[in-house]
Amino acid sequence: MTDANLLRRQGNYSFAMYAGGVAVECMLRSFRHPDRPFDEHHDVVALFNSCDEEKLGDGGRKRLRAGIQTVHQLWLNNFRYKAEERLRQYLKDTQYYARARLVRGADELKVACIELCDAATTIVTVGEERWRTP
Repeated sequence: MTDANLLRRQGNYSFAMYAGGVAVECMLRSFRHPDRPFDEHHDVVALFNSCDEEKLGDGGRKRLRAGIQTVHQLWLNNFRYKAEERLRQYLKDTQYYARARLVRGADELKVACIELCDAATTIVTVGEERWRTP
């Protein structure tokens, strides 16, 4: 998440969002239950549902739910290929801007990036905590 947050601070919002989503994806894959198939591709909700409940714990799962939904709404693996204007259009098409309560004149892409990176930071932090103290 260090790189994603650095990219965000530098104003490289599309790649920051991509990096944040990949960090979430990697963390969730590290908790995958060994008996579940490895076919979730890049679907963070499916990856979350395939996590080993014992390893992640009830408390960990509860702490991740809101962040998982945010990342699910704002992230696609192909963001690394999207120019900012295409990403802005994607967010408009998914009606993110209509759901988000934005301050007038706010940069919508910046707000989406901040929301995604904040959610991803929480998810990765919870994952690191659970990994260290199962």
